[in-house]
Amino acid sequence: MKVLGISTQLYVWSQVKGANKSLGDQLNDVAEAGYDGAEFGLNLVSDSPKVSEIKTVLDRLSLKVSSLYSGGVFHDPKTAGGTIEEITGSAGYAMELGVPSITVNPASVKGGGEKTDDELKIQAENLDKLGEELKKLGMALYLHNHTPEIVNNAREFRSYLDLTDPELVNACIDVHWVLRGGADPFELTKQYASRIKAMHVRNSKDGVWSEDFSDGDIDYRAYKKLMGEIDYTGWVTVELAYESSTEMTRSFLENLKFSCEYARRIFGG
Repeated sequence: MKVLGISTQLYVWSQVKGANKSLGDQLNDVAEAGYDGAEFGLNLVSDSPKVSEIKTVLDRLSLKVSSLYSGGVFHDPKTAGGTIEEITGSAGYAMELGVPSITVNPASVKGGGEKTDDELKIQAENLDKLGEELKKLGMALYLHNHTPEIVNNAREFRSYLDLTDPELVNACIDVHWVLRGGADPFELTKQYASRIKAMHVRNSKDGVWSEDFSDGDIDYRAYKKLMGEIDYTGWVTVELAYESSTEMTRSFLENLKFSCEYARRIFGG
């Protein structure tokens, strides 16, 4: 197992007082907490001035961008082309930041429910197209999961990888969302070992998301052993998320620091 670094996803800042902070101030928090890098929205690098400003902050803090995150519709042929064009355009600006990958969570069907077999096939074809465009820019395409992709024996997650070209598309597995979706993250990781290129980690206690990344319902020591067995190479990205029943006992920055230290103890890096 080769850990390229410990990073954190900036989503959780939207759930705390940090929601009013600028990206620069959020990155200051990331550096102060001891992380090597951060993952944030691709939409934040949509033009050259924004990229230049972000690069200045990253260089000052000695931080890297582990990936940039985006959504988008891929299962509808009427809108998928626009999604690909938009993501590719922003990724072109992101090249200046040395971004290694774009992490995408394809949009769900309006109104909920599962995508049809035809929609999954169309989605896969368009993901291959995006992967090909990103490859030209020197970036990889990794697909992220929430619950909808994991229900029904991880049907959509499996389609991500069963129907796409491994040279163009691979997975960023969100370990706890797999558990929430009703699948076994260990078994899913084993089955798609060669396609797991990035990971998002958090934990829960008695089913409730924890205030920090720490011991809990998922045995991450065992998961680290599994990642070693499959010779994983990639970033470990802590993605804290809170719900109404999450018990908070420390400040947000203390939880960030604790989570970073725990991730290093478990995974190295």
